[in-house]
This record gives sequence, structure tokens and C-alpha cells, in this order.
Amino acid sequence: MSGKSKINVFNKMTKIALDEEISNCVAYHRYYQRLIAVKIVSEGNTITNTANILENPTKQFTDGLKHVNLIGLESLKPSFSGGRPSKLTYDQLIELDKLIEKTPNMSMKDVHKLVNEKFNVNYSLKQIGKIIKKLGYNYSKAYPKFSKSPGC
Repeated sequence: MSGKSKINVFNKMTKIALDEEISNCVAYHRYYQRLIAVKIVSEGNTITNTANILENPTKQFTDGLKHVNLIGLESLKPSFSGGRPSKLTYDQLIELDKLIEKTPNMSMKDVHKLVNEKFNVNYSLKQIGKIIKKLGYNYSKAYPKFSKSPGC
């Protein structure tokens, strides 16, 4: 597809609604990426160019934009089917994101302690790492320090 996109993303929403949703999006990084993709296409870029810019397959964008055209922004939100529900609610994730943003240089252990004290939820460090990644932050893996190891 070399010309402009034939999909009208503003069929079920307005540009103001899209901009507002992008500015309010905090908790899910994938949803944010999808909103940005819709914005790029709505500004006149082709689906192929948008896919290249965001380094994602073109098929995903075509399908996603068709759903936006039919349903609206609700179609971009992640739909989790099955699996264990999260111990933290969506609102708690947003609050955690704001707390992490306010406190720079937090380690995974600091976030683990914060979640345990603030929300009374006990996660493993591995799960805290997954939550941090889902919120769009990048943390390295925490390694235990052994007292008998050389170089400590």
C-alpha cells in the first residue's frame, strides 16, 4: 500500500478524544503505542510507514485500525482473557506509576517494598520486574549478593 490509508480512524471518535486519551494513558505501554499509531496514521501517514516508524508488523496496524474504525478507541485497549487476575487494580497501577515517577532511581527492591507497604500486596521480585516493564520502565534484573563470593 503506497498511498494514503483508506481507513478513516475518526469515524467513531474525534481528534480531541484521541489526544485526550493519549495524554491520560499511563498504565499500559502497549495501549499507548497503539494510540500513537492511530495518531500517526490520522496525520496522513500510510500504514506501512507507521509500521516502519514503530517497528511493528503492518498486519497488526491494518487490523487495529479497522477495529478503531468500527468500534472506536475501546478496541485498542488490551483485552485479557483468562489467567489469574492481578492483585493490583488498574487504579493502583496508575498510582504506582505516579509514585515511581516522583521518586527517581528506585530499585526493584524499593518498588517491591513500596507495593508491599502501600497496597498491602506481596509480589516476588520477578513479578515486580514484570509490572515495572508493563508500566514502561526499564530495570535490570536484581541479583543476590553472596558474602563468600570473591570481589564483594
